[in-house]
Amino acid sequence: VRFRPMTLPDRFIDHNTQAAQYHEAGLDAVAITNTALDALGVGISMTQPLLKTANGPKS
Repeated sequence: VRFRPMTLPDRFIDHNTQAAQYHEAGLDAVAITNTALDALGVGISMTQPLLKTANGPKS
C-alpha cells in the first residue's frame, strides 16, 4: 500500500476564493491527481483537471 498524506500546510493562507486557497495549499484536483500518479509510479503529470461531460472528458 502506498500512502501519501495530503494536509493543509502549517502556514497562513491568504484570504481568497475557495479554489485559489486549495490551489495555494496544494490540495486542488491537479495536485491530488499528480500525487496519486506519483505514488503509483506513473510518469505523467497533469497540468489542468479533466472536465467531465456526458460524452467523456474534454481535451
